Amino acid sequence: MKRKILGIAPYEELNYSMTIIGEQYPEVETTIYTADLVEGQKLATQLCNDGYDAIISRGGTAKLIRRVVSLPVIDVSLSIYDVHSAIRLAENYTDNFVIVGYPSITEKAHLLCDLLGLNIEIYTIDEDINAHEMLDSLAEKKYELILCDAITNRTALLKSLNTLLITSGLESIKRAYEDALTIIDHVNQVKHKKEILEKGLLCLKQDILFCDDDYKVEFSTLDPIFASEIIKILQTKSEKKELQHYSQVKNCFVTVTVKTYIIDHQKYYCYFINEKNTPPISNKHGITYQKKAEVAAVFSKQLLFSQFIPQEIKLELKKKEASYSSYLVFGESGTAKKNIAYQIYLSQTQDTNYLITINCALITDKLWKFLVNAANGPFVDVHNTIFFDHAEQLKPTSVERLVSLIKTTNVLKNNRLLFTYDNNKTSDSTTFTRLASQLGSAKIYAPAIRERKNELSIITTLLLNKMNIECSKDIMGFDPRALEAFMAYDWPGNFDQLQYCVKELVLNANSHYISEHQVAELLNKERLIQNFTNIQDNFTTKSSLQPPTLFDYTKTIILNVLEQNEGNQTKTAIQLGISRTTLWRYLKEDG
Repeated sequence: MKRKILGIAPYEELNYSMTIIGEQYPEVETTIYTADLVEGQKLATQLCNDGYDAIISRGGTAKLIRRVVSLPVIDVSLSIYDVHSAIRLAENYTDNFVIVGYPSITEKAHLLCDLLGLNIEIYTIDEDINAHEMLDSLAEKKYELILCDAITNRTALLKSLNTLLITSGLESIKRAYEDALTIIDHVNQVKHKKEILEKGLLCLKQDILFCDDDYKVEFSTLDPIFASEIIKILQTKSEKKELQHYSQVKNCFVTVTVKTYIIDHQKYYCYFINEKNTPPISNKHGITYQKKAEVAAVFSKQLLFSQFIPQEIKLELKKKEASYSSYLVFGESGTAKKNIAYQIYLSQTQDTNYLITINCALITDKLWKFLVNAANGPFVDVHNTIFFDHAEQLKPTSVERLVSLIKTTNVLKNNRLLFTYDNNKTSDSTTFTRLASQLGSAKIYAPAIRERKNELSIITTLLLNKMNIECSKDIMGFDPRALEAFMAYDWPGNFDQLQYCVKELVLNANSHYISEHQVAELLNKERLIQNFTNIQDNFTTKSSLQPPTLFDYTKTIILNVLEQNEGNQTKTAIQLGISRTTLWRYLKEDG
């Protein structure tokens, strides 16, 4: 398709030259008029909507046109060569001449005279200098010839002064054409991309409204009446943030979320409008609703969110994304199962409307009623990811109800399901088997730290960096033997235990390096805590008719520490902070 250029020449000679150059571009449809200043501005206003892609003009006329049209306006500039040609032509006539004009001419004239060592008087006209008075002054000085621009030339002719018009040569006009064609191509590319984006946005099920800070609509997929209603509601709010509203136009509840962005130092807002037949619920009863951007924002601030996930799991998730609608992430306590679940949600391209998180440890009859609600429960909505955290806490009856509900509805067809399952919290594998087999879940195993010993060094280094930032410290690492002891520990609490232990080491370090003694003290304490936890579990399984006494707890701890120290009573007493006599009494007595 031919590109259309409108030419507005301030004087006939330029019109003629522009016509000559225009004929060299057969792929361009050029229309040229002669009109100067306000007359040219008025003509451009009348013709700018006639399908032209750009306007070519000159000097002050181009400047005035640029104020009233949205089309690109290209100025046919004067080159140094144009000024030099005019000077050489004037020298054929007289040596007694002067150059007068606006800065577009005089700046180049000064540069040329400096370069060539020419001694020519140059006078610049601007808004503060009256051209009539200047020309009268020059006439009194008896200059035989005035070299000037078109505006000055018109004034000089009224005073019967001899003038030589400095005009743009063919090369300058050709350069203007080339600039115009380049700009037209760029503008057309932008228009093309804009049209693609607009049509793409219109194809989305998500309604979008783009506004500036004064609520001027830049783009909208909404019905104009509905858009006006939403804008009126937004204008009543002091803060631009998420709001819920019952629409009289749509006769339904809408949720409006906002995203702020800045272009060319100006703030804009993108409003996302979701319609619901029933009012949206708030985050309560152990269930939360989060948009993908909210989840991403939270985890972008967690320095080690992604590093706790093994690379092989990330690759496994990519392979399974298109084939599974349900995922069961399992492993020991503290093995970053929740990180993996969030990674699944953040990396997927479908079912990202909301992440609906249900804490299975908090499920009550009231929450079950909400879950199975056919009006506004999460299972009746679409394109969400429903995340059941701590699925091992579900009672057998709840598991049966949940599996039955999922299998008899379109939940898996319209949404994605995530489950995390803690192996340490239950010895009954029934729940795991039901969720894995009945729902066809992809089983994702979160390995313990003892299975990732080859990664422990780098993870510990990253944790040190994180804790340095959090605690305003400057720890550079471990002493070699301290690191060896730290790496050798099994870390039964996995990443949860590893994180708080590194933090404690950083906080208590007295130098730039963590010492072997510091690590030994910390790990001894961790072993004691682990032993006490195991003891509690053992006592809990015993009959409640004879609950354990404090003596029972203490003696069991002493026996465990004594076993660790290979029967060395002195070392055990020092480690426990008791005397050998007290230790001996506990070992001798039965309580």
